[in-house]
Amino acid sequence: MPNYTVVLNDEIARIARKEVRLIVDALGAKVIEQKKKISAQSKIIASFEKRMGKLEEILGFEEILDISDISEEEVEKSRITPKYITAVRTKNDLSRNEMAMLLDINPNSIYLWENGKSTPRNDTKAKLLKLKQMGKKEVRRLLEELFI
Repeated sequence: MPNYTVVLNDEIARIARKEVRLIVDALGAKVIEQKKKISAQSKIIASFEKRMGKLEEILGFEEILDISDISEEEVEKSRITPKYITAVRTKNDLSRNEMAMLLDINPNSIYLWENGKSTPRNDTKAKLLKLKQMGKKEVRRLLEELFI
């Protein structure tokens, strides 16, 4: 008498492989489509950044915080910890959005720094050191200049 279970299991496995292959092929096509969209958007972003650079040159864009008095050595030696970043922000009574505007960065970066998930770059470290040196009134004046 033939063993039906082996034949049945083989047939089920074959059909399952066929179904999986159909799903994977469809997903592969969607991945390719998404990669093309990402590439196109990257090109658009690059062109916008180029235009923005030209506009900044025309308008005479300048940094909000003057960090010329902070040396590279001072930045390298500084220990910018999540606690330090939070302390600077609360000392100056700033929201994450306000601090992000002063540092010219994304507010989510501050969240990531304060939670220890990433660290600021050296140019931003210098700005943080400058913010630490400033008083609340100075910071508020800068924010008012930014139309907050």
